[in-house]
Amino acid sequence: MRPWQVVILVIVLAFFAVSSGWKVLYILAYVLVALLVFSWFWSRLSLRKLEFQRTASSGRVQVGETFDERLILDNLSTLPKLWVQVSDGSDLPGHRAGYVASMGGRKRALWRARCRCLLRGRFTLGPVVVTSGDPFGLFSQQKTLAGTQDLLVLPRVYDLSRFILFTGGLPGRGNSSRRALQATTNAMTIREYVSGDALSRIHWRSSAHFNKLMVKEFDLDPAVDVWLFLDLHEDVQSGEGVHSTEEYGVTIAASIAIHLLQQGLAVGLVTNGEKRELLNLDRGDRQVERVLELLAVVTAGPGPDLKEALSMDGFHFGRNAVAIVITPSNSQDWHGSLRHLQMRGVQVAVVGLHAATFNDQPADEDALALLEGAGVPIIRVNKGDAIAQVLESGSDAYAVKRR
Repeated sequence: MRPWQVVILVIVLAFFAVSSGWKVLYILAYVLVALLVFSWFWSRLSLRKLEFQRTASSGRVQVGETFDERLILDNLSTLPKLWVQVSDGSDLPGHRAGYVASMGGRKRALWRARCRCLLRGRFTLGPVVVTSGDPFGLFSQQKTLAGTQDLLVLPRVYDLSRFILFTGGLPGRGNSSRRALQATTNAMTIREYVSGDALSRIHWRSSAHFNKLMVKEFDLDPAVDVWLFLDLHEDVQSGEGVHSTEEYGVTIAASIAIHLLQQGLAVGLVTNGEKRELLNLDRGDRQVERVLELLAVVTAGPGPDLKEALSMDGFHFGRNAVAIVITPSNSQDWHGSLRHLQMRGVQVAVVGLHAATFNDQPADEDALALLEGAGVPIIRVNKGDAIAQVLESGSDAYAVKRR
């Protein structure tokens, strides 16, 4: 029954009580008025001294992992809460942290919420709203106990044991036995100063130790700059959800980037989805975090197409750069931009997603065969393929072909 219905009933009872003078009607009217007042005060007190806290295992999780959090509701009042409903406004798919409890005075309710994260992205936990009321259900009160928190679901990363598409400068080659004529990041040894050595190469601490001038010798730096181009232009995407070229492309980019960063290479990332995103070259754990955070939130959209992205960002590359393009495009309009990079001494490779297979259609004409004929390493990925196995076997096949 609603409060306004009780008020109408009181008015009707009061009218007939005055008209008829029947004492019973007076008593019923007084009881209903007392019930209204009692219920209103109870509802006002029902949310007092409630405290809520949530403890998550981490503020970030990867696709495929389980997000687990512990939720606690404390009643610090001596007044019991006959019913309390906790609602969580989280937009994380599959995450249900709501709870309904009856709590005695100074009691605690504790529960856990778990969900398996299947979609990457930035999600919100909360706000947490608690609802309670009087025993008769006439009045209810709501109160926000906790605000919102961010949860970042990072893309899935496959562990690659190997991924070598180019000769020279990539992991597995080891340090060069040749000495560099210029200073590099790899100072390998020292030797005695000879006439003609640059003063900037003198190692002063060793010179003081040996009481004669000593200079540093450098190895050729085996590291190369690797740029990943992830094509997220909406016009070339196919499939839906986790079985889409968008999600496959993000997973491939994350797996390759993390593998190369773990090998000590400098990696940069360019995407052309909802908007153009450029992550400058860097290496180490900081870059691992940046790559995963960026790939967690990028989405397909009407950004610059692949041809335009290659043209805009290609001028960053030097002769020791590598460009790996990840695209579902079956067009040839961007091939010219790739060849232009080759002419400038940039090594290029393509991971091609067969877009037709993501719509359960026969594969289209293989436009990448033209690039493959020109010596560009090509790895092809279909819907349902084991991504790590395809990347490793594709690089192995290219290595065998070059022998």
